[in-house]
Amino acid sequence: MADFTHYLNDCKFILVSNREPYEHLRGIQGVEVKQPAGGLVTALDPTMRRTHGTWVAWGSGNADREVSDETGRVAVPPGESCYTLRRVWLDEADVNGYYHGFANRALWPLCHMLIQHFEYRTEFWERYRAVNLRFAHAVADEAERCTGRAMAWIQDYHFALAPEFLRAMRPSLFINQFWHIPFPPADILRLLPSGTHEAVLRGLLGNDLLEFQIDRYAVNFLDCVEKFVPESRVDHVHQTVTFRDRVVHVGAFPISIDVDRFEGMASSPESQARVTTLRDRYAKGTRQLGVCVDRIDYTKGIPERIRALETLWAESPELRERFTFIFVCTPSRTDLPAYNALERDVFQSVIAINTQFGTRDWTPIVLINENVDSDLLAAVYRAADLCIVSSLQDGMNLVAKEFVACQVDERGVLLLSRFTGSAEEIEGAVLINPFNVDGFVAAIRTALEMSPDERKRRMRRMRRQLHNSTIFDWLDSILARSAEIMGAQHQPALA
Repeated sequence: MADFTHYLNDCKFILVSNREPYEHLRGIQGVEVKQPAGGLVTALDPTMRRTHGTWVAWGSGNADREVSDETGRVAVPPGESCYTLRRVWLDEADVNGYYHGFANRALWPLCHMLIQHFEYRTEFWERYRAVNLRFAHAVADEAERCTGRAMAWIQDYHFALAPEFLRAMRPSLFINQFWHIPFPPADILRLLPSGTHEAVLRGLLGNDLLEFQIDRYAVNFLDCVEKFVPESRVDHVHQTVTFRDRVVHVGAFPISIDVDRFEGMASSPESQARVTTLRDRYAKGTRQLGVCVDRIDYTKGIPERIRALETLWAESPELRERFTFIFVCTPSRTDLPAYNALERDVFQSVIAINTQFGTRDWTPIVLINENVDSDLLAAVYRAADLCIVSSLQDGMNLVAKEFVACQVDERGVLLLSRFTGSAEEIEGAVLINPFNVDGFVAAIRTALEMSPDERKRRMRRMRRQLHNSTIFDWLDSILARSAEIMGAQHQPALA
């Protein structure tokens, strides 16, 4: 694994995210520790261990307070104490307003341009501001504790206002932020009430470096700043904004996955056994196995995918019993009504399709509605003949990359929505428009009929690209750019 500490040198590394890397929970045996699943924790936990930095996050575990000191600090990982976790305490009203409210009912749908789900409430906004301010205070306090320089790296749309607050508290602190989701064009952002969209942009302009998944989102951000922050000066060529006598750098840094880890899980003897079982059960003889893996989320194009499958089997009876579709859909944001309604619709649609087309020895869609561990997921990916990613909008979509990493037998075809960040990176997928049902159906047919040689050629190309663009390359490129900017700010060079 790459070592990024040379970029930080004598610089204290402070990471800021909504979710914490370790949660303390009351269990039968007393307090237990859980490490939430997710690519970010996988990539950044080793870096935090090496740099002995501080990770600032919401203390969400029901035993978190018991093990933390009076400022919310605790050494992690348990028993090793390599770095500090600084917990920020939120009550139920904070979580409802800041997280479920403004972040996920206002910013999330707007950024994904699904405005029918957009909901703005003044109370949401006020909680979001208050929580962002609380996080900024925690980061400022951590920066104050270190003797030398410090760098704060903020994650995602939960903290659009934190950089500006933090800048006011610690003007010389290097602040950067990775925006994991799409950034919308000006006409969509302005659906936020007057004053609010400007505040979001000014908040983000508190950063020294602002990182997006792909260039289009960076361009959208610069366009919004030019339109709504009149006192700024935007340089589109160099992708910078001059604001309050500071230069804010903007760029595209596409996130990826730990490719070797997924490949290793897919290649294990346990995975091989699972692949054999899956194919014996669902892909006997000439029958093929399709797969999709999603959180239940209205951005993922799940109803569009179900409609395409239904249309395919309705219009082409000869394709019935030709392939079985494993549908892994993980429950998500169950406190939000839109997500509950979607989950109900998905269940009902799958039951209707299975009733209409299923036979005694063939179930068209096998629904797995639970969290599936990474090892099993790797086997499902490896076993598949096709994988469908049909997002209506997606910052990147790492399912596409996980599927490619696990395709060690090079048998699968990736059907990929052209509205994902991944579609701009991956060459070799069959691109789809999930809004075009006939085109979608034709793409599934193309994938089913594709020759083994063509499949191998495409998959080999995608796997080669992926090996050259892992999550560690992503991390390296961001820290290298940060070091470069810090060096140019007339401070001693980082690297």
